[in-house]
Amino acid sequence: MASYYGTGSGQLQVDPSLAGITKSFGGGEAFDFNSGNLLGSSGMDPWSLGLGLGGSLISGIFGLGQARTSASIAQAQLAAQNQAILEGREQTKAALGSSMWSPIFQTGTGGDIAFGREKEAKKWMQGPFAERQLALGSEAKERDMRARISPESKEAARFENRLAIQRELAARRAQTDAMFGPTASSYRA
Repeated sequence: MASYYGTGSGQLQVDPSLAGITKSFGGGEAFDFNSGNLLGSSGMDPWSLGLGLGGSLISGIFGLGQARTSASIAQAQLAAQNQAILEGREQTKAALGSSMWSPIFQTGTGGDIAFGREKEAKKWMQGPFAERQLALGSEAKERDMRARISPESKEAARFENRLAIQRELAARRAQTDAMFGPTASSYRA
């Protein structure tokens, strides 16, 4: 059995470089192009051919369904991307409007509102609040004066003065004792 190759014109020619290769790996004849009619000698009957054609038709229909599904997914993704772009534009417009509105508001209506608030605050600070602060200050001064002239505070001041005098005397005695040593007056207190 000889090996053949196609010439492209529908004729099969013997390939001299492939001479002697006639068996396939499975053990059968490999390239037997002299088999003749496919329907007649190969053993394919019309039922097999019909089943093959039906299978191809069904897979084509399912393939068409898959293609439609893929196309609808792609369209949904494009719609989502377009929506995201539109939302981004709207956010940019909002930020731009806000940045334009803020200075205008602050120099116009907002400035007037702030001035009115400050004016009312100053009136309150000079009116009822000032009177209340003055009254509280007067009450605090009066309490301090009463506390200073009370008998308890006078006695506490006398006690503090005595302690201060004793501390001063002890410091001076310590100096003289350091220079001259203890004297008889050091032991009197």
